[in-house]
Order: sequence, then structure tokens, then C-alpha cells
Amino acid sequence: QTQDHEGMRRELLKTLSQHGLQHFVTEVVAPLTFMVGETWARGELAVHEEHLFTECVSSLMRQATVAIPKPEGGGEPVVLLTTFPQEAHGLGLLMVESLLTLQGCRCVSLGTQTPVRDIAQAATAHSADVVALSFSVNMNANHVVDGLMELNLLLPASVEVWAGGSAPALRRRHIERVVILHDLNAITDAVNQWRRQKTKSESKANGWS
Repeated sequence: QTQDHEGMRRELLKTLSQHGLQHFVTEVVAPLTFMVGETWARGELAVHEEHLFTECVSSLMRQATVAIPKPEGGGEPVVLLTTFPQEAHGLGLLMVESLLTLQGCRCVSLGTQTPVRDIAQAATAHSADVVALSFSVNMNANHVVDGLMELNLLLPASVEVWAGGSAPALRRRHIERVVILHDLNAITDAVNQWRRQKTKSESKANGWS
């Protein structure tokens, strides 16, 4: 609110450098984003101020994510990230991409507002193992549920769907085959579960079980 964007970036970069990307995303960006959203909703923060915050943390996360060494060889999940057409907020998606990359996943981000049919086509084109979707609190419940059900019909059974964010619809209704990430810390569990299932499937294919 003091319009000191250089000072804000400097402090955030200092925290990122000292504590690493995992801490930065889960303990700094996530709670700050919630606070900024609440302050904006009360009319105490201008739109341009909220946009400045978003752009500042986004650029820092992108730089840090690009710098993460890529895993050698295969064996790690390919994760396609995007949002539905009605969801324009991309900060949550970027937080998820950062944490997935730290977990060794190979991430392909389409950005925000991708039509459902195009999400399915992109998943096939990139041989994705997982489609990860982000939903903000203002996302219409019908759009969430209907979109996920449509995506299920279009995706091969081998592709998992992970959905996260603060949209209430994610907690109200169970949607077949959709893994709900209740918070950012659940990402690690989801990746580990995927690895366990892959190992189990490979063992069966090789006749070891």
C-alpha cells in the first residue's frame, strides 16, 4: 500500500533465498495471497495493488522454478497444469507448479482458462500422467463439478485428475477419480501415491506379484 514495489520484491527475494522455494510457497506466498484477497474483498486494497503483489510473487516463483534441476531419465509423472475457462486466477496454479517441480515432476503449464476439450487434447499430446487444476474461492460450483465430470469422460482412464484450491465445491461433493488436494502440503502425498501405484503396476506387468 506504500507503493514500494522494489522494497516488497527485495524482502520477498531475501526470504526466498534464505529459506528456499518450498518454504517460500507454503509459508509466505500462500498466507500472503489469502491476506491480500481478504483485504481486497473488504475494499481496503486497490485492484492495481493486488495485481502488483501477484506479479511480484509470480515472477519470483517462475525464476526459482526454472532454476530447479530437471530429473534425469523417465519415471517421474508428467503433470499438465491449467484452469477451466471460468477461472482466471493463475497464482495458485503457479504455486502448485513450483511444488510439483520440486518433487521431480515434469510440468507442462497451459496457463489459465483452457476449454475442457482442449485440456484433454493437450493431455494426450504431452502424454500426461496427471492433469492438475486450480480453483479459486469464487469459482461457480456447477462449473467446477460439471467441468470435472466432462473432463473425466474425455481423458483416458490412465490419466489422474488432481484438483486443488479454495473453491467450496471441491469439499462438498465426491467426484469419481478426482484426487482433491486439500492444501499445498497434500501435493507431496499425491506424488508419492502416484509413484507407489506406478511401481505396483510395473511389478504386475513384469510378473513379480
